[in-house]
Amino acid sequence: MSDPERIRVEQSDGVCRLVLASPERHNAVDHAFGRQFLAALSGPARDARCVEIVAEGANFCVGGDISGFAAEPDRSLSELADAIHAGQRALLDLAAPVVVAVNGWAAGIGLSLALSGDLIVLGAGARLRPAYTAIGLTPDGGMTALLPAAVGRARAMDMFLTNAPMGAAEALACGLASRVVADEDLRLAADGIAEGIAAGPSEALAATKRLVRRAGGVLTDAHLDAEAASIGERGLSPEGREGIGAFLEKRAPAWPRE
Repeated sequence: MSDPERIRVEQSDGVCRLVLASPERHNAVDHAFGRQFLAALSGPARDARCVEIVAEGANFCVGGDISGFAAEPDRSLSELADAIHAGQRALLDLAAPVVVAVNGWAAGIGLSLALSGDLIVLGAGARLRPAYTAIGLTPDGGMTALLPAAVGRARAMDMFLTNAPMGAAEALACGLASRVVADEDLRLAADGIAEGIAAGPSEALAATKRLVRRAGGVLTDAHLDAEAASIGERGLSPEGREGIGAFLEKRAPAWPRE
């Protein structure tokens, strides 16, 4: 049985465009997403001069498929994190610059995915939120390295510990976003940026990207492994089970106390 389509790959003029293609699910991440994400980044994206990530529907990505987590209680969340991290490693290893266009909500792993871009364009109505602690989990997708690197430790800890959302204007002001455009212009703006990069001196741009990434030294394989192990442990913990159950039942969680 083949996977349902989660990511559609489009290629033109040196741009490999990864389209998050399950808008009816708000592009929630599951194992099928992880497999298709890795396949795209290990295949067609490798030869592109620019990679663009965009989303169909009202939201970029609202995070993991929580109903799917609940349906497979014995399957560790670390398995899904490992699947996503395989694609994340391939994404961060790309020579080509990565342009990410964020519309609506980017929450949980959706925010991690957005933060992995080299150039991040937000629609004016975009909203960003870590989301994990609201259901008793810890972040994955490299977020605990990428978010502090983007906005500073103090602002990142505020977002992690209070689950506070960030709007597009604030994201631009604090350095998380590269540009903010009107929601209706987002796709056109991102396409234009990606096509402009693809038409440029690809080797010089790739070398520049490598130097900037090396200077930052933010995200390592070991860090991704630690995040995957942590979310797996939290998903099987009493807090994790209560948080996921409360989310699905649309109620406030009653956090267990020792």
